[in-house]
Formats: sequence, C-alpha cells, structure tokens
Amino acid sequence: MEVKLYASLRQAAGIKMIDVNVKTGTTIRDILVEITDRFPILNKYIWKENHELSEYAHVFVNSENIRHLAGLETELKAEDRVDIFPPVVGG
Repeated sequence: MEVKLYASLRQAAGIKMIDVNVKTGTTIRDILVEITDRFPILNKYIWKENHELSEYAHVFVNSENIRHLAGLETELKAEDRVDIFPPVVGG
C-alpha cells in the first residue's frame, strides 16, 4: 500500500509516498507507527506525547477521516488509500 504525505509532512520526510505492507488485521495505528519509525521527524506532526493521534493530524482512508471510522484501530486492506495531512495553518 502507498501512503501519501502532503505539504509540510512531505517536506519533512523528503518523500511524498511511503510503501508499507498491509496484512490481515493491520490498523492505521500500525501504519503510523511504521511510518514514524522510518521517518522520526514525522513524530511531532502525528503523535501527542502519550502516543495518541495529534488533534492536528488529519488521516484519511479512502477519503474518509479516520475520526469518523474506528480511529487508530481502523483496519486496512491492501487496496485502501491512506492520505496524511499536517495541521492546516494560515487564513
């Protein structure tokens, strides 16, 4: 599966797509842990100190915000599309 990063996340990681393996039972939490292990700079954008999803990180599965699904426990299939957006700033 390819996970797409946007805006400042893309700049921080130096890459716009990250390939990850998805098997039965893989959750968004698993994917985010793998991504932040591979690109530690992304920790400050994605996680709070207690390893909960930052309220500013926006994670979508097939264009639906995971906050409207099962949150970090949303299970994935290999054909799903995951997009991660950083906090929106400006005005």
